[in-house]
Order: sequence, then C-alpha cells, then structure tokens
Amino acid sequence: MNPAKRIVVIGGGIVGASVAFHLAKRGVQVTVIEADQPGHGASRVSYAWINGRDKSPYHYHELNRRSQDMWRKFVGDLGADVGLVWGGEIRWTVTEQGAAELKARVAELQAWGYSIRELPVEEALEMEPGVIFGDATSVSYTESDGHVDPVRVAQACLARVTELGGTVRTGERVTGLIRSGDTIAKVETDKDEYDCDSVVIAAGAHTPEIASMAGLHIENARSPGATVVTNALEWPLFDWVCAMHTPRDAGGVLLNMRQLTDGRVMIHGGTHAGSIADESLEDAEMLLEETRKYLPITGTLNVEEVRRALRPMPSDGYPVIGRLPSAPNVYITYTHSGVTLAPMIGEMAALEITTGSRVELLAPYRPERFEN
Repeated sequence: MNPAKRIVVIGGGIVGASVAFHLAKRGVQVTVIEADQPGHGASRVSYAWINGRDKSPYHYHELNRRSQDMWRKFVGDLGADVGLVWGGEIRWTVTEQGAAELKARVAELQAWGYSIRELPVEEALEMEPGVIFGDATSVSYTESDGHVDPVRVAQACLARVTELGGTVRTGERVTGLIRSGDTIAKVETDKDEYDCDSVVIAAGAHTPEIASMAGLHIENARSPGATVVTNALEWPLFDWVCAMHTPRDAGGVLLNMRQLTDGRVMIHGGTHAGSIADESLEDAEMLLEETRKYLPITGTLNVEEVRRALRPMPSDGYPVIGRLPSAPNVYITYTHSGVTLAPMIGEMAALEITTGSRVELLAPYRPERFEN
C-alpha cells in the first residue's frame, strides 16, 4: 500500500483531532473538516474520566489501560495546558449485594494488573472527610485514573496540525464522499470539495451517517448525554481523589463528579433521558441537589451551564477502528470512551494509515464485523 499523502479527517472532536495531529507528525498533508467548532460536540459534554475501571472484557480493558498510560506523553507532545489532572477515582456501595459485586470487580481488575484496591471505610473517610459515605458497605479506589478538558485537547491538537502545515476548516458540513472506482477521491461539503488520497471518519455520533456514504452501515445506540457545570468553588472539591461516583446500588440518580481546573464543578448523570435540544434547568437543578447529599461543600453552588449532545455509542458497545472493506482508503474511528482512547487511537490510526500495517491490538474492533 502506498502511503497516503493527502488525508481529509472528518471531525474535530478529541478523537479526530488526535488522529489529525498524529498524521501531521508523520509528515502527511492533513485537512480537518469540522461541522461546528473543535471539541464542541460530545467531547465538550463528556465527563472526561481517563480510566480502564469499567471496561470489559479483558481486551477492551487493556486497550483503554494502554491508552490511559499514553496520556502523559501525549500531553507532553502537545506542549499545552489541557487541564490534565490525576488523583484517582473513588466509589462505594451501600448494600451487601453491591459490596459483593464491587469486591469481585476489584479482584478481577487486580488480576488484570490494574491499580485498584478496596479501602476500609475508615480510610476512605480519612482520605475524603468532606464526602458523605453514609452506610457504606465497601469502598474502592483506583489510583491511576484522571480527567482532562477534551475541548482544550482538541484545540491543542489542531493548533499543532496547523503548525505542521495542515489545514483546519470549521463550520463545514460533509455532504458527500465522491468515488473513483473503489476508493473515495473527494470529500464534498456544503462549502467546498477536497481531493484526497485517504479519508478518516471521526465524526462522533454522526459517523454512521457519513460512513454510510462509503458503504458501511453501523447503528449508533441512541445515548443523549447531559453534563452540568456549576460556578467556581473557592476551594478543592476533594482532598485526594480527582473523580467520584455515587453508589450504583442506592437506587435513584447515579452521579459522577469532578472539579475543573478553574474551580467549577462538573456533574455528569450518564445517559440523559430527554432531548439534547431541551434547554430547561429542571434536570440540572435536580442533579445539583442530589450532589449536595454526598458533597455538602457544593451547597452554595449554582448551575452555570448545561451541556447536551448525542454521544457516539456503537450498537455493540465497542470501538469501530480501521479501513472500510467497501472503500479501502477510508478509515473509521468511532467509539465511546473517546477521551480515554484518544492517544491510542490517534497513534495507531496514523501508523496503520501511513504504513498499511494492521495493529494486532485493534483486531477485535474492525469494521468488518458490521459487513452483514
């Protein structure tokens, strides 16, 4: 396979921007086409937790963990402050059944070599005296987890793309992929056309729509995401950890909380039941009220912003990475957990595209599984 010299990357979220940056580092002429502004889709809504904690089976955990381990070098290569914070994640249970399940997961992750341990409740209280653990039956702490600002990462990647001679087009929507034989020769937008030797589709939840133009049909499991951002807290939200998840066995709302580097608090409630166009604050106020039950320090905070977007979620739950059988010069990167996976996908995609190799680590995630 001849190395592609002109590559169009469709999508300027954290995954597409990472792929573009790694391609530009390899001397490729890169053009990025983003329908909005860099990182302003699902990347902006993401809880942005860097982890391998909830990833199964082992091959998927390993993919995430290896990418997690790449984050420090990735940020160093970018040479920018992207809000990267380490400190680990804490969670707990409140029932005996929940405790048994948490203990089993801790044991499994330890067998996989992951940095996680069970904490005595007394130690958890010493570590995080500001957290209301209630009648905790078990607590786990994952030491190597972190979080980051995905918008700043995407912007930093694309700034480096420009420095390396690439082009970034924002506010352009892809309307067609123009074939020449069995390959895509042009990318058509609502404003222009771009000649290309290769195309990368990294358009988040819109990837299935664009991939269908090249002959691949993938379902996106509908997963609207909603994240609440408060005004700034004048002091640290946590004493030790950087991310917290409320008990999954308590019933009611499941919450994830972290503090941004500017002091604001981000509250994520997982899949959002409403429309991404819903601008009401009712759900947001409810999430903040629930947060106060676990973190009284947030009692004076107010909802400043609600971010909503459709999250990329392949129908079988696993990434789709690689060349399309129906158009061999089209490469797809479509995944949930894009924040954790951005360094790995960026580096491996650039390697495969520029050398024609097939990385064995990506074997379970090929587009071929959707051919039929």
